[in-house]
Amino acid sequence: MFHPRKTAFRLILFVLVLGLGLTSPPAQSGEEAVRCQWSDPVGGGELDVAFAGNAVIVMAAGGQLRVMASRPDRQIALLKNNSVFREGPFLLFTAPSQPGTYFMAFRQSGGTEAEQEFFLCVYVPYPARGVKADKGLDIQVNAVNIGNYRAVEHSGNAKVRSNPESYQPPRWWLRITPETAGLEIYPSLRLGELVAPSEDSGLPHTDMVPVNYPMWRVIFRLRQALEEKGIPGSALRLISVFRTPAYNRGVGSNAFGRHIYGDAFDFYIDLEGDGKASDLNHNGRLDRQDAYLIVSLIENLQADHIIPMGGIGVYHSPAGDHGLTLHLDLRGHRATWGYYYSPGGRRSEFAWKTRRFHDIEVAEEREAAQRAAREGRKYRSPSRELLPEN
Repeated sequence: MFHPRKTAFRLILFVLVLGLGLTSPPAQSGEEAVRCQWSDPVGGGELDVAFAGNAVIVMAAGGQLRVMASRPDRQIALLKNNSVFREGPFLLFTAPSQPGTYFMAFRQSGGTEAEQEFFLCVYVPYPARGVKADKGLDIQVNAVNIGNYRAVEHSGNAKVRSNPESYQPPRWWLRITPETAGLEIYPSLRLGELVAPSEDSGLPHTDMVPVNYPMWRVIFRLRQALEEKGIPGSALRLISVFRTPAYNRGVGSNAFGRHIYGDAFDFYIDLEGDGKASDLNHNGRLDRQDAYLIVSLIENLQADHIIPMGGIGVYHSPAGDHGLTLHLDLRGHRATWGYYYSPGGRRSEFAWKTRRFHDIEVAEEREAAQRAAREGRKYRSPSRELLPEN
């Protein structure tokens, strides 16, 4: 049993194995996962995640991590200078007080399987510092200026103003480095994938990213759901996840776009590996009906409380880089939109009819009609196409 006075268990020992982990080979497919248990530094919820490869565990200072063998007949060994330092069916550690990355090298052995070496990077996140500014806060992290986050009272959107808790600047942040970019932050999701690339260079436009386990879990759950439908989870290709406020404005998004909060992602489904969205319904062309298959899947996950409620967007651009992309976020309330961009760049809107949120849709249309009447406008209900069954 762990005893708090036995300081040999503390994560400060990670510095003794710093550098060992980076030479460890990545886990191969089919390797047994190692279970890790710890607390989400943002929401405080308990996390129990199995990692089959080299991983990032994000913990608040003083938080505890429990690393468990994949099966009762297996043992976990903490390595120091490639020799066993601690060993058992599970090992318990306490996170250091200073923000930064701490590496532990491990070996799993026992039973009839070969020994497996892997490493964990425990990341103690950086706290954000808010400085009052015009219409909101300027956020700084580790002496880096992230940008301006506006207060909700300056939004013209009633849903934003009525959900202020969903529009608070992120409190905890990570800095992505060459050493950590390739590590799993959640199964099937690499830390380096969390930052939107610059449109000029294709490289990440910032090396800072907020901690958001709920969103990372949503990407994992959506990939799982695709697998259940016969679509490889790896076909979900991320385009844009976190954006700084300045970058977000630069690509035409509004001041309250979910990407700046770190809980939104844009993606497409690429079965052929050619960088283009795929014809999922096999009708011989790429159109929004292909996107609707994914939208229907997402709505089912939301309605069944597998992922949280949020915004769903579809962007159909035949002349664009990927042809057909989707947006998903965790704003906490339902929002949907669709845009078609002609080869000439002209934009038109489209909408779909939900199968799982009919009452919400009816209430929203009633509210829109009432708002139009108050403003002396004529309201025209959008033409909606019914989502396919999923």
